[in-house]
Amino acid sequence: MSGIDLSDELLELYNEVKLRSKHKYIIFSLKALAKKKTKVTYGWSIDVKADPGGENEAKFEEVLDALPEDQAVFVVFDFDDVKPDGRQIKKLLLIKWCPDAVHFRVKPVIGSTYQTLKEKLTGLGKDIQAVDRSDLEYASIKASL
Repeated sequence: MSGIDLSDELLELYNEVKLRSKHKYIIFSLKALAKKKTKVTYGWSIDVKADPGGENEAKFEEVLDALPEDQAVFVVFDFDDVKPDGRQIKKLLLIKWCPDAVHFRVKPVIGSTYQTLKEKLTGLGKDIQAVDRSDLEYASIKASL
């Protein structure tokens, strides 16, 4: 596995979402730290930590508005809603946002790191890979849970 391993800070933030619902969502990304000839070293950047309050669909729209058009990011979202039949949905979503504008040399790093995240972040309810905002329609995600 060639993915970038989790930082202690990122793992702690994930546990705050999972165990204490301290954040509604976190958006994080890989940033190039150093470049030596053909090798690039990456590190984690915590881009957004959202307060837990607010309506679920509105918070999900905040995430969509925060997604960059030319950069890959990851999102952990504490999805909490009610199905039409009255059943409660409470799942942690892991979203890999990697639009087509991301450089082709970065995409394999993002993909392998996503696999690492899925393995290390225990307790995920669903993982979603998105390249376009239409991949993240609230109603279809809600229906799939």
